Amino acid sequence: MQVLGIDGCRGGWIGIWHSPKQLKWFFSAALEDLIASPPPSHAFIDMPIGLSNTGPRLCDRAARQMLGRKFSSSVFPTPCRLALKGKDYPEANGLNRQQVGSGLSKQSYYLLPKIREVDNWLRNPLNSASLLREAHPEVAFHAIKGASLCFKKKTPEGFQERLDLLCQLDGRVAELTQNILAATRRKDIAADDILDACCLAVMPLSGRLQTLPAITASVGTSPDFANAISAPLDMLRDKSEVARRIIDFWSDPK
Repeated sequence: MQVLGIDGCRGGWIGIWHSPKQLKWFFSAALEDLIASPPPSHAFIDMPIGLSNTGPRLCDRAARQMLGRKFSSSVFPTPCRLALKGKDYPEANGLNRQQVGSGLSKQSYYLLPKIREVDNWLRNPLNSASLLREAHPEVAFHAIKGASLCFKKKTPEGFQERLDLLCQLDGRVAELTQNILAATRRKDIAADDILDACCLAVMPLSGRLQTLPAITASVGTSPDFANAISAPLDMLRDKSEVARRIIDFWSDPK
């Protein structure tokens, strides 16, 4: 199985390709180029998929509840679809408030270009929409550990804590991470962006797929696990009544 973990970064997108025989990285200004060559079996991306026009997504609430007060701020409020039309922050903030009754945080506003890019890719009929699924690295780290983490990810202690968890799943991650750090500039790819993409690429090694909130039964690690939620994922893109965040993560079967 070939899994591509994707995270947005200042310079564009970083992708980590994981398979039993290979662990490699890609960097691209365009999401389309990152996914196109070669297409993986499954791709997980740390970016909202499924935008609501009726209020906060249930999955965002579930993720914050799971992470607890210390780490809940890592789940930014997802903008409504109407906010994507905003040409600047005041307009996007106003559109979001008009549609769902609350303003748009600056953190969420800065994600709008990448959210648009993901949305455009999914809506392109030439692309396989079921290939790309939303994931949240902090939720995945929590699930891999089976408990709350001790340190914030942007601290040296938090970086090492997360790297150690990933190395428990695949020891090659340590060398790959050092290679990426040496080959790139932090103004293009932050250190935690690397770990987030690595996390989404190797998390299938830790257990079984689940979603927040649960919309299907837990699915085992058979090659067909993606098909079990591809239909609900397709629904999310256009139907606001079910527009809740699909956060795919792998948890210990215990």
